[in-house]
Amino acid sequence: MLKNTTQTVKSLLRPTGSAVAFRPTRASSLDTLAQVGTRTKKTPVASASEDDLRLTKSAKFDAKANFSKRARVKYLTNALSLRLASLDDTPLKKSYWNTFYCSSILQKKGDQLTSKYCKNRWCLVCSRIRTAQLIKQYLPLLREWADKQFVTLTVPNCSGDDLLPTIDQMKAVFNRIREQIKKQYQRGQRDAPLMALRKLECTFNPRRRDYHPHFHLIVRDVAMANELRDLWLHHFPAASWDGQNVKPADDKSVLELFKYFTKLVTSKEKEGRIISVGPLDTIFQAITGQRTFQAFNCPTTKETSDEEADELAAELEIEATYEWEQAATDWVDKSTGELLTGYAPDEEFRKLVETKIIHQKPPSHVYKGTINDQN
Repeated sequence: MLKNTTQTVKSLLRPTGSAVAFRPTRASSLDTLAQVGTRTKKTPVASASEDDLRLTKSAKFDAKANFSKRARVKYLTNALSLRLASLDDTPLKKSYWNTFYCSSILQKKGDQLTSKYCKNRWCLVCSRIRTAQLIKQYLPLLREWADKQFVTLTVPNCSGDDLLPTIDQMKAVFNRIREQIKKQYQRGQRDAPLMALRKLECTFNPRRRDYHPHFHLIVRDVAMANELRDLWLHHFPAASWDGQNVKPADDKSVLELFKYFTKLVTSKEKEGRIISVGPLDTIFQAITGQRTFQAFNCPTTKETSDEEADELAAELEIEATYEWEQAATDWVDKSTGELLTGYAPDEEFRKLVETKIIHQKPPSHVYKGTINDQN
């Protein structure tokens, strides 16, 4: 909390005057070191090495226990990335193909399995590993926060054309608030800096045909959570109070924070559960080169580096090589025909993967509902 001071929170906020509707603009980043790559307006390129993900290339070989679930997400990822790569006008075609081949070949060395990963954020295989690593890194610290809060910060839904500038505007505003809190702490006006974990998420609304970017955060105490919400609403007067949320956090909140950054499956009355690749491609283009997860003043234990893990695995001789086969829904030893996991999808999931991933042209128009219609 702020100590007694004559400085008001208005110094953080938009200039005084009448409230105006939120209009996204391409804002320069206020925290350029937080960016994981350089993007151009014409061709966004997925970063080959994202600094919020550390994938070691080896894992303990316990096929049914460790890899059956990975086979399930690989089965879906292959079908999805193939549909995305088939889009004619996407600048991410090469990156989608990299995801298609992600973890396609597994090499067995002793009790280790090694593979190569694409590290793209839309890759479900990589995201599953990323989620586990983040939980391992931050859950012990979060359990020490007795008054931790789960915070959601939103802005009005936007069109596909406005998605990237809207995200840029959101990050610029958050960085402005964060820097002001930092300065107040350095001047002795606060007892502590902002301690929080932040996740950028975006969903697509198939009924209104628009996009909903938002932040999820876990912050250390309720006072800071409420202050963040108040400052956010002052910056974005068109955003609704109901669209923002502060609630006590628990271990389930941690899973919510570290989950996949967008919903893949949507439901329609006639088609049932479907995956529409057009809107997904719009979301993936907008988040390419962005840092979707960020920690603020949250120290963690040091992890084993990729190089150390690779050197350890290289000491072992390759005993078998398994290659992914979509028709088999598993990795297969080409020399013996042995299946690695024995995974078999149920009929509902097989139908979703094989028949319900569709191409739907992403919308660019703005929904004509009210500005309070945010979800």
